[in-house]
Amino acid sequence: MAYSTSTLAAGCFGKIYREKYNDTWAAIKKVPQHLINRRDLERECQVYNKAIHPNIVKLLGNPTLKDSKWIIPMEFIFGEELETTIFKSQKSQIQLTPSIKATIITGMCEGLLYLHSKDIVHQDLKPDNIMVEHDTHRAVIIDMGLAKFFCNGLNSAMDTGNEAYSPPEVLQRRGQRDQRSDVWAMGKIIAELCARVRLHTPSVCPTKIQETLSLQGQQYCNAVCRMVQRDPTMRATMAGIMPEIQRAGVDGGGGNTGRQKRGHLLTPFPHTQHTALPKTELKFEVKTTLRPQPAQQSLSLSRWERAALPKTEVKNSPSPLSKVDKGNALFPSGTTQPSQDVMKQLLYKEALRGLPCPLPTTGKVRIRRYEQRNGEVETWEQKEVETEGGRIVKFEDVMFNNKT
Repeated sequence: MAYSTSTLAAGCFGKIYREKYNDTWAAIKKVPQHLINRRDLERECQVYNKAIHPNIVKLLGNPTLKDSKWIIPMEFIFGEELETTIFKSQKSQIQLTPSIKATIITGMCEGLLYLHSKDIVHQDLKPDNIMVEHDTHRAVIIDMGLAKFFCNGLNSAMDTGNEAYSPPEVLQRRGQRDQRSDVWAMGKIIAELCARVRLHTPSVCPTKIQETLSLQGQQYCNAVCRMVQRDPTMRATMAGIMPEIQRAGVDGGGGNTGRQKRGHLLTPFPHTQHTALPKTELKFEVKTTLRPQPAQQSLSLSRWERAALPKTEVKNSPSPLSKVDKGNALFPSGTTQPSQDVMKQLLYKEALRGLPCPLPTTGKVRIRRYEQRNGEVETWEQKEVETEGGRIVKFEDVMFNNKT
């Protein structure tokens, strides 16, 4: 199929075009210089660089200024907007079987969970801002123009978004948009996807969801009810609701939903290689380093009270190489620090520890385990290894512990 240059959509601050970029198709966002200031542009690119995930659209390169417009190259998704999939069936190329619904729902929830784990609030979740790939049915969250970093009650962007997917506390001007408003919007999107009906925003509540999902999507009913609670302090978190979303996908006959059980792997995402980005006056770069992921806001809280966070720790499992053999000492004679080669060996052995399969030459392997009791996630652990050309370029081993 040939893809010609054309206008794709109008985003928050500019239009998006399908054009060639470095010999591949890209979604080129063009923003008039007067519509976005430097700080907002830097923030948007920081969001993309921090949120590298299969279910979040990728930034392909650095912004450049041309003809008084900022040119921002984004990953091109060969698919359609979820808005088309749900509400414009005559134009859609996707048949919404239970399996495909499960793939889409799990994918977009995984993407939102990852954003929240990075303290990022999307602010403008709606079917128009979720793409669905035609071949794989991969759901991809797009348009991070309004996204903001949110930490300790402080946000880094203006408080705006689509009122059709705004929770009661935002519509009534009683609260600002945060992770809880994202959860509410995602709950409404799931209900609309399952029932293929557009819900009137003020009417959305657990009772309305039970009525809407009584015939289609019953397996998601309980999860969505928890996501659209009118009281934001009673609303589920993405980490707290994710196991239930995954189980619902299985109950509904879902096939390859992208779910992860204890010891299971995600299918490696084909676009995980990080290429060097060209330098511009803004100097936006995707940074990939060999370091444990710093402790983040707890993913295990099922409610939103402002209470002391549960114990959070970065877990590095003891390596069998820490035992020094007399005939094969790790440290050179007369030194107390390992050499660079030894550190690489330690890292590789640690990365392989607990993996049920060999590492790919180039790709990403992620294992996620969790323990649940009485419907609450007690521990959540993720190990992620990324390789490129046979070398480990990223290794993370993170655990969240909410046991009392």
